[in-house]
Amino acid sequence: MEAMPAKTPDYISRAAGVRIWRVAPTLWAQLGGLLWAPGMKEPWPTGEKEYVASCPANPDHTPPEEGCSCGLYAFYTPQLAKAGDYWPDPEAPLYDRLVAGVVGVCGEVALHEHGMKANRASVEAIFTAGDDDAELPIPRAELAAAYGAEVVDSREFEAFCETRGLIVFGPEDLEK
Repeated sequence: MEAMPAKTPDYISRAAGVRIWRVAPTLWAQLGGLLWAPGMKEPWPTGEKEYVASCPANPDHTPPEEGCSCGLYAFYTPQLAKAGDYWPDPEAPLYDRLVAGVVGVCGEVALHEHGMKANRASVEAIFTAGDDDAELPIPRAELAAAYGAEVVDSREFEAFCETRGLIVFGPEDLEK
């Protein structure tokens, strides 16, 4: 049974999340953005500091809306992303061109069992995990630079978040 969603307390800092993206494989796709949601045909535009969610099903509400699938999804930690079988794995051919990284979420944020859905997010870091840079259409350093982010090891997630002033949540923060 899934716990009740909780709203993020009203903090000034952004909350940290772990996000998975597919790297745009062609110049045509890259015109929309270098990072794309793996399951959707929607790019995260480059040159913009913040990505704002929209709802294709109901443009009259602001994501994340309770009972709707809209919003920007992120896991609480790299460990939860790995446990959810979403982690970039060079041995899994169905998940090629994937990278993971840290997002800073803000605005309306709904906490769930393994992660959160947010209204707005910025790319803060690209992890070193996954395919080698030679296998990606765009190397991690270029991806990070395009989004004003850094390249970090996923094992340094908490230290990176602390340095950036990002608040780290977990399942224990849900309202019981």
